[in-house]
Amino acid sequence: MGAVVLVALAVAGCDGTKKDESSRDAQVYVATIRDVLAAEPPRDPAAPLPVVFVVGVGEEKIAAGVQADVTKALDEDAEIRFADKREEALLEDQEDVPVRDNGVLVAVGAVPPDVDPVAVHVEIYRSELDSSKVVLTIGTQSSQWTVTSESVLAPEES
Repeated sequence: MGAVVLVALAVAGCDGTKKDESSRDAQVYVATIRDVLAAEPPRDPAAPLPVVFVVGVGEEKIAAGVQADVTKALDEDAEIRFADKREEALLEDQEDVPVRDNGVLVAVGAVPPDVDPVAVHVEIYRSELDSSKVVLTIGTQSSQWTVTSESVLAPEES
């Protein structure tokens, strides 16, 4: 009986740690996407939610748990679609290569572990003629991750 309890506690501890990491990364992604949405023109309440494609930059994919947490947190703000590759979000056969469904592509760089605040490189892409790259500083305020500053990168810096 004692061994079963120890195994159960060990499994619960592992899951709790993973959930905390997922939750932290998800909160950073949510803060990032909310910052991008805040810069969008106001929409008519009757209009459909804006479409936001999210893709990770680099070798690591965005974990499924993080994707689920982000989608749930933003379900009233935007239609969130995760893509493994940026090409999945683009209409490459159209002039200026716009994002599918009149959406915006948010390409998010790696989220550094165990740091607060974090500096995250983000590309905001609507078409070849409308894109920008920024570094967002995101930190905890009142137990919630929030963008505290934004630096726009010049094209030669990106």
